[in-house]
Amino acid sequence: MLSNLMLPVLVCAGCLVIIIFVYLKTRTKSERKAFSIPKSQSIKPIRNEGLEPLTPDSTPTALDQGLSPWHELFESAVLDFIEFSDRLVRTIDNGGPLEDLKGIDLFEAIETLEFQRAASKHPSPEMGAELSALLASISASLHAYLRGDTDLAKQQKSVYSEYREMWFQRLRQFPQDIDRIIRLRRA
Repeated sequence: MLSNLMLPVLVCAGCLVIIIFVYLKTRTKSERKAFSIPKSQSIKPIRNEGLEPLTPDSTPTALDQGLSPWHELFESAVLDFIEFSDRLVRTIDNGGPLEDLKGIDLFEAIETLEFQRAASKHPSPEMGAELSALLASISASLHAYLRGDTDLAKQQKSVYSEYREMWFQRLRQFPQDIDRIIRLRRA
């Protein structure tokens, strides 16, 4: 009995050794990247001889420089999308007829197309992803409602509300239409 079992075990072990050997010989090895400081940058020492307290630079960061033009171009698109989404949420909350909601193609609406453009053009990839998550949450809420899954629709509405609130706080940093922001935030 032991000899009947020994031959298959040896064949399997031999195949395993061959597989491991081939893997080790053919895998790609990642090259280690050396850390280096570009030569074009110079490091300036900070000198403070007690005459004035050290304060952070008052010059805007690169992200701030990109945010102000983004807000000028896309704040109204974000607010238009929020208004559009709020109407959709109110329709869902009021138990609007499924026939009316089935006719809505969320991703073909003008507000959504401009909103997607705003998300893709945001200078911060993380914030652009948050805008996309705002769109995804309202879409998921609509589709859950259409399927009759009210619990999931409420959960996605809650996610939408959290992202909505977060974005009202961000829009207030570089406001273009502060009255509209305040009005929509209260709604």
